[in-house]
Parts: sequence; structure tokens; C-alpha cells
Amino acid sequence: MVLPMTLGLDRFPSVVAAIQDGIQRSVHTGVQIYVAVNSRPVLNAGVGEAAPGKPMTPTTIMPWRSAAKPITATLVLRAVQEDRLSLDARLSDLLPASQSTDKANLTLLQLLTHQSGFPATDTGWPHVSWNESVRRSLETLCTLEPGSAAYHPQSSWFLLGEILRELEERRTGVRASFETLLRRDLLDPLQMDQTWCGIPESQQDGLQDRQPQLYDRDRGQLQPSPYSAGPWLTAPSAGGNIRGPVSQLGLFLEMLLRQGQLSDGSDYLSPTSVNRILMRHRTGLFDQTLQHVIDFGLGIIRDSKHYGPETVPYGFGKDCSSESFGHGGSQCSIGFCDPERALVVAWSANGFCGEGQHQRRNRMINDAIYKDLGL
Repeated sequence: MVLPMTLGLDRFPSVVAAIQDGIQRSVHTGVQIYVAVNSRPVLNAGVGEAAPGKPMTPTTIMPWRSAAKPITATLVLRAVQEDRLSLDARLSDLLPASQSTDKANLTLLQLLTHQSGFPATDTGWPHVSWNESVRRSLETLCTLEPGSAAYHPQSSWFLLGEILRELEERRTGVRASFETLLRRDLLDPLQMDQTWCGIPESQQDGLQDRQPQLYDRDRGQLQPSPYSAGPWLTAPSAGGNIRGPVSQLGLFLEMLLRQGQLSDGSDYLSPTSVNRILMRHRTGLFDQTLQHVIDFGLGIIRDSKHYGPETVPYGFGKDCSSESFGHGGSQCSIGFCDPERALVVAWSANGFCGEGQHQRRNRMINDAIYKDLGL
């Protein structure tokens, strides 16, 4: 699809000021941002530089990191909707390789709500194969009791991706890659044709001009990050390495906001399935990874500012409605919907600046969006 060019920066002075503040404090050199109301874009722009001498634009291919976890969860819920999966199904019934592990009795629901008990597993990503990451996720012993609330950055998401591959093999006899299933079953139907889960080396040359320089912040200074290239760029990860312009993440969020309906009026998900994703399946529990009480749907964060608007990590801003939902990406991005305002927001920065600095940036940008929209 054709990506729209810069749209509406003059209407968002507070947003621009918040982003420029981050540039001045060496938190990032640029931010790409997309805002839509009633599925109509009101802002689609880049501010600052994507790389030295290269402006950030709406077409720059940005990291979403965990802001894409709801995408994998949606693929799983499509299978539930089609009666190919049950949220109560045990892992041992879904992945034969799990039968002799301490994860055999975990349920799909526990995986999707970060209550599986192995959040800190070293999956080896991106330096090992997908199959090796799955093996490590299965065979490394749980460090917490099943049912414990603890956000899983990677491990359970490799298993969710592998479950989808197992279902495909049972149905067709072919064990397709996660990237193939993602492209066929979600990215193509939603016209997210500028989105990748790991960008193949064969496509690198053609996309070089759209790649940003990513940075890690060390002692107050930005240093080039390895996440910009090599296996960090190419290796697929179901929970953490989907990339593209954030306007494409906006297309996905707008589908959820429309209760599963695509822009052409056809159905991608049933309203029942969307409501299942968004239901607060995990409420009032202290998350041992994020060190805060946060409510979760299925692979999605629900507004949790009532547990502390100035302390809740990866929140959607102090002015969002209680029905808001979405997900943040580690130290760089966020995508969320506010149904009461028919609002979709997605943005990504090119600086991984540490949790404290990122949460400050996250609050500043999200609050500025509401201010500029008069909400």
C-alpha cells in the first residue's frame, strides 16, 4: 500500500516539543509517530533524524519490539475462533516436545497473560536458530510458580509462535515458518505490506535507505546499537522483532478498535474474539518483571494508571480512558487505542535510553498527544 507522507505536525506543537526535549537530552535523535481519530490519520510524521544527516520520515522502518506482542496474540485468537485451539488447552497437548518438561501443564491462557513462570529464560535470540530458542524456552526450568504474574519478554512468545507452526503442520503437513504464517494470516489481510518479523538479508539492499541508526544510551550519551544490523535485524522473534513504519502498527490497532473489521468492511476477527483479547484476564497482580501492578488481557496491556499514573510502566498517559489498551516496546515504542475517543496512537524512537528515561519520554509524548487534540 502507499504510505502517506508527513501529515499534521503543525497541529501538534506539544508533541514536537516533547520529542525535541528528548533530542536535547540525548534520549533519541528522532521519533516516528502516527495518530488517528475514527480511523482517519491526523498525524503521520517523523521528527528529528533517523541517522546522522538522514531525516526521520513516515516511511522509516522502525523497531516495535514488544509493541507487536498483541499481533502474535491475535493470530492465536484467530485459531481459537476457528476452534483449532482452546485457551484451556495444556502445552503438552499443543507441543509434544513439552511433555517431559515442567511446562507440560501450563495453559494457553497462562502463556498469553504472562503467568507461565519462566520470564527470565535466556532464549539465545538472535544468535541461535528459532528451533534452539524454542528448545531453551521449554527445557530451562521455571523460576516461578505457574500462575505467578511476571512479564515474559521472549520465552513464552517463542512457544506461542511454535504452537501456530504446529497447528499448521497438523492441518497441512507443512511446518511453515512463523514469518510465513504471520505474513499470510495477518500482515497481508491487513495490508501491512511494509512490516517484517526479521528483515531477510535478501531484502536488505532495497530497504537500506529506510533503515534508521538505533542507539543505546550509556552514561548520558547515545552509542550505536547492535540492534540496527546483523542477526538483531534479521532473526525472527514472535514477541520482539517485528519492524515497520508505525503507521502500519496503526492499521492493526484500528482493526481492533473496529471490533475486528477491516477497512473495507469485511471481518478479520469476530467482535467476540476481540472482546476476549481485551478482557481483563489478569487484574490487580504485582508483576515481578515490571515491578508494578499491571492488568493484562490476552497479550495486551489494559489501562493500569489507577495503580499509579506517574509510576506505571508503558502506560498510555494520564488522560486516557479506562478502556484503553495496547502494548509498549522495550525502551523505544508504544501502540495503543482509546475506544472512548476512537483514538489510535503508535510511535517509535531510535534511542534505547534505559527504563527510567523511556518511561519519562513515554508519559511526555502520550500526554502531549491528548493535550494537542484537546482531550
